[in-house]
Amino acid sequence: MKSIIIFGGSGYVGKNLIRSFAKKGYKIIVPYQTQINEANLRLLGSIGQITPFHFTSLKNPRLLSMINSSEVCINLKTSWESKESLLNNSIFKFNSELIKAFKDSSSIKKFIFFSGLGAEKGLTLRNEIIAKTEKLITTELESSIIIRPSVILGNGDKFLSSLLPLFKISFFIPLFGNGSTKFQPVLIEDVVKFISTLIEEPNTHERLFELGGPEVFTYKEFYIQIADLMNKKKVFIPVFMPIIKPIVGIAEKTPFSPINLEQLTLFESDNILKNKISGFDYLKMHPKKIISAIKNSI
Repeated sequence: MKSIIIFGGSGYVGKNLIRSFAKKGYKIIVPYQTQINEANLRLLGSIGQITPFHFTSLKNPRLLSMINSSEVCINLKTSWESKESLLNNSIFKFNSELIKAFKDSSSIKKFIFFSGLGAEKGLTLRNEIIAKTEKLITTELESSIIIRPSVILGNGDKFLSSLLPLFKISFFIPLFGNGSTKFQPVLIEDVVKFISTLIEEPNTHERLFELGGPEVFTYKEFYIQIADLMNKKKVFIPVFMPIIKPIVGIAEKTPFSPINLEQLTLFESDNILKNKISGFDYLKMHPKKIISAIKNSI
């Protein structure tokens, strides 16, 4: 039985990947640092197929043994902290230590790092650190693959899960900026299918992939489509960045803020695919429209 180790596997993308790998008969190891529900993770596969493992350091001997017995490693672990030190520790430093562990392993054939569409632009502190991490990974590991997905949608995703309740209770919907910023959302099932197929490719000639759906929306267009599918009339209120940023800056210091300043900056620039970078076309896949994700979430 082939073994896959997934850091950050308890999140939305991780759980969907685990379901797919479990069906294909993989043994799946899920290291974690912050508390998770181990029982729920184990239920995604058969008895003994999924192994959650708590660790505090990448130097843990048992964790190193698990790494050394795995053919594929996927790192979904990320952070949305606003402080540079916390971001640097959880993203750049963590991956630096992970690379050292891989270099001592003879079993890892592929290392897949999930970044994000537009990370290379360096428009935010988080993006700067992710871009630096991407460069480190591709320089140090020949077996590495960088995945830059757009906003991922599907049943239970964070984006729609936080947005739809507002559409259900409020006649007025805020639009950060004027709603003209573009993005290219992608379905979770297409992302999972791409990764599941990619790890079984014996030779991957590309090392960077951007994954986006077939449709480009402005945020206002996307919100209008949600309202239409819900058959609810809405009034969209522009909330200009100079006004909202100070409010979010204060709110993010509390445990109740739905968004922080790093996340808010995503609404300030277009987040769409570049034609020169490979994506679903590499595996001759045709991603589906996102309307199904909205309908299933309403």
